[in-house]
Amino acid sequence: MKPALACLLLVTCAACDTQEQQIEFEAHAFAPPSGYTRTTETGEIISEDADDWRTSPAYQTRIEIDPAFPNPPGASAVVTVPITVREFDTVRGRLELVVFDADRLPRRLDDISSARDPGIYVFKFSPAIIGQSGLVRVFIIDPLGELVSYGDLQLEN
Repeated sequence: MKPALACLLLVTCAACDTQEQQIEFEAHAFAPPSGYTRTTETGEIISEDADDWRTSPAYQTRIEIDPAFPNPPGASAVVTVPITVREFDTVRGRLELVVFDADRLPRRLDDISSARDPGIYVFKFSPAIIGQSGLVRVFIIDPLGELVSYGDLQLEN
């Protein structure tokens, strides 16, 4: 087998593995929430849910998501979700933080208009706009609709 063909096959197989991992990641993301990472108003982690705020296989090593804080948020709190982009041009456009409402329609909580450059970016929103209580899952979506991460918030009435 020619070396160029062998390299092409290796790259193709790696892409298939990542795609399969991404599909599995998304299946976990759209399962019902089962726990949450408890955080303080300053972002200190009190207890961690291993399923919260993992980075998708499509973005691993290039983006890091810190847990939402405070969680659970108080009635007048603003929730913050920090993101660190490690490589230039990892995200080609907007990132959105969304929740699905009772009709399973996406509702945008906040967006980052451009996260092309390496650095720290922050989503901020009032949990009151979610209009739900209990354990609620939120999602970070890239410009192509790919899932970047997800996490759960414990919302009180």
